[in-house]
Order: sequence, then structure tokens, then C-alpha cells
Amino acid sequence: MEAMKIAGPAIISYCFGATWVKIFLFTFMSKFLYEFMSTTLRRLWLAFQERASVEERTAERKVVEEMAPLAEMYYELGGEDVRESATEFLESIDVDGDGRVSLTDYLSFMDEGPLRHQKWFNALAEGAGRGRDSLGPRDVRPLYYMLKSGRPFCKGLGCQNFVGGVYFTCVNCFHGSPSSFCVCLQCYESNRFRHEHTKFLDNFALLEAKRTKLKIPALKSTAANREDSGCEGAETIKSELHRIAMVYYRSTLDDQQVQIKIKKFVDSVPFGRDRRVALHDFLEFMDKKCVNNQNFKYMNTPSFFKILDRDKQGLDLVDVRTLYYVVQSGRPFCRGCRDFLAGTFFTCVTCFERSGQSSFCLCPSCLRDNKFSHDHHLFLDNYAMLQAISKRSRRARTAAPQVNRENDANRSLGPIVDTVNPILRIAAEIVPLSAAGGCVIM
Repeated sequence: MEAMKIAGPAIISYCFGATWVKIFLFTFMSKFLYEFMSTTLRRLWLAFQERASVEERTAERKVVEEMAPLAEMYYELGGEDVRESATEFLESIDVDGDGRVSLTDYLSFMDEGPLRHQKWFNALAEGAGRGRDSLGPRDVRPLYYMLKSGRPFCKGLGCQNFVGGVYFTCVNCFHGSPSSFCVCLQCYESNRFRHEHTKFLDNFALLEAKRTKLKIPALKSTAANREDSGCEGAETIKSELHRIAMVYYRSTLDDQQVQIKIKKFVDSVPFGRDRRVALHDFLEFMDKKCVNNQNFKYMNTPSFFKILDRDKQGLDLVDVRTLYYVVQSGRPFCRGCRDFLAGTFFTCVTCFERSGQSSFCLCPSCLRDNKFSHDHHLFLDNYAMLQAISKRSRRARTAAPQVNRENDANRSLGPIVDTVNPILRIAAEIVPLSAAGGCVIM
């Protein structure tokens, strides 16, 4: 027994100290670790791909969820012609005529562009909770609206995202090119795009310029005028508005006349000793402005003051410059609820076309719930309106090719929509909304 106690450790030490045992253990452990690491990394990669796929599907699905109510409003309020046009659109995609659109039908119809991808088909099919095998008439309506209204996709480098809010468009291409060139706010700020022209306006400023027939200074697209904001993901109304205003301000640093106008406006604002503008001073200032410009009365609210006030300590210099951008670009307010319109809104086509008359704009909720009164009966959303104006411009240029496009674009964005009837005709192609009994539904 005593011999075993002495010999045992020696035997174990000899065995595990032998070279062949070391080689065996090393080989076994290496194989085990390799399999373990390979399996773990493979599972992590599959989980990452699944999560990325879910996030991607969610992004497309959010777009469809945003477009679906607008599409239904056009379908329900646009009249029989609109419903017939939507039915014809479905029939043009439905190859076998069974009333459903398969993935093959969808990809065949969408022969090019960012919408030609299965992820968009899946997002449309998920709308009614039926899975992803086919699209019905209601599922196709958001797609119909997106195509007819010319909703843009960003042409920034590696982006191609759907633009649901503010975007910047090339002024030259808007007037004379077969297709527009649009980039999202993030790509414009960080200079993630390549384009032959240099003059851009955001979609709100461009629409106001077309309505008033006045010149709004276009941005000069150079890398020196933009910096990467470092902001990703969903943007609040407040941060997005300030970022757009900052882009315009940087673009005018070399323009002495514009800088003088900005300084004159800033000097007229009642700053306190702390170089801040308090709410009561802001409301009093806007009250005085309302005397000469009725559009200021919609800005004369505590809710709009909160949108301008970034740090909740009163308006500073940057906030006041943002106010200047809102005033100069004609950013609209809802005539129903008086809220600031940061995304999709509807505008009266008749008021838009009549020179010297202020625009009449509504948020989708006030239109849908009929919370307003108005004399005219034809409305378009702001994206479809720009699409209509652009089409009108291109048709006019085709009819008069001798016009110098570059000079015309530089002059003031030009009076592209110069009569009521042409825009009404084009608007009818882009699913206008009409209201019975003289009450506008928007």
C-alpha cells in the first residue's frame, strides 16, 4: 500500500510527461477549441444576419405603414376615376389575372430602381398579415401612390433609402432633366453624393419658390459648405429643422447681401441680457410681424416656440437663424390645427396657382377628419405637387427647346406653373383629392 502511494504519482507524472501524451492532448484540445469556436462564430453570424434582415424589413415596413394611410385617402376621396386607375394598375402587374400579385409578377413589373427588391414586396405583403406569398388590391395601393406621386429615393453614395421627410433636390435637374436628383439630409450634410450640378434646394423651399414665383437662394453644393453631423437614425422635428437651417446658413457665408439680411433680421429680434429670447418676448415680436404678414400668425404660438428652442432655455442665435429659415422658405402650418408641418401635407391646387394668394395647407389628420373649411375642392400632397410641377416644366421645355435652361434655372426657379388648367390636368394624373359640397377634404 505504501508502495502504491509512492509509485502512483511517479507513474502519472511519467505518463503525462511523455511526448506522445502531450501530442495527443494538444491535438484533442485544439480540435475541441476549433469546433467550439467555429460553432460559436457561425451562430453569432447567423444571429447578426437575422437581426440585420429584421431591421431592414422593419425599415421598409415603416415606409409602407406611412404610405398606406395616404394611399387610402387618395383612393377613398379621389373619385371613381382614381379607383379605376388603381384597378388598372393592379391588372397591369397581375400577369395571370387572378387578382393577386406574386413575387415574380412584382419583380417583372418593377424592372429597375430601388423598389425592385424582394424586401419591398415583403413589406407590402405584410400589411394585411397574410405572409409574403402575394399582394391583394389593398396591398398594392401604397406602391401605386409612391409611383404616381414621385416619392423620391436618395441618390447618395451607397444610400438609396426612401426619403420620407426633407430632402434636397438639384434645381437644374428639376427643371430640365428627365429625372430629378434628390439626396437625403444625412447624405447632403456629409457630402455623400456625386453630381454634375451644384445648386440645390430642400423640397419645402422649392415648393414655396414655385408658388410665390420668387427667388429663394439655392444652396451651392460644395464640400466646404457641409460637415458630417454625426447624426444617425430617426430625427426629431426640432433637430432636423435646425440642421436644415444650418446647412443654408453655411451656404450663404460668402454671400454678403444674404448675410446682411440675416443680420438685420437677427438684430430685430428682442434678445435679453443673457442673449436669449424668452417666450413672452417671442410672442410679442411675432405679434408685431403679423401686421405686415399674416403667415406669421401661425408661428405666434408657444408650441412653435418649443420647436425652435433647442435647449429649453430660450432662443439663442442659432434658434433665431432657424426661425429666419422657416420664414424665408415658407415652411407651412396646418390651417386646421395650426401645427407646424414637418412632413407630408396637402395643399389646395387652386390657391397654389393663384398669384398673390396665400397657400392653404392641411395635415393629413385634419383632411381625413374634415376639420377645416375652404372654398376650393382640389388638393395634392406636397410630394405629388412637386412631381406635377416638374412634369409641367419638362413638357414646356420640350415644346420650347431654344430656352437656355441654365440661365432660366439661375433666374429664379422660373414661373413653371403659369396657368391653372395645365397643373389641374397633370394633377389629375397624380391622383388628386376632391371634396363634395365645397368642403376640402385633406
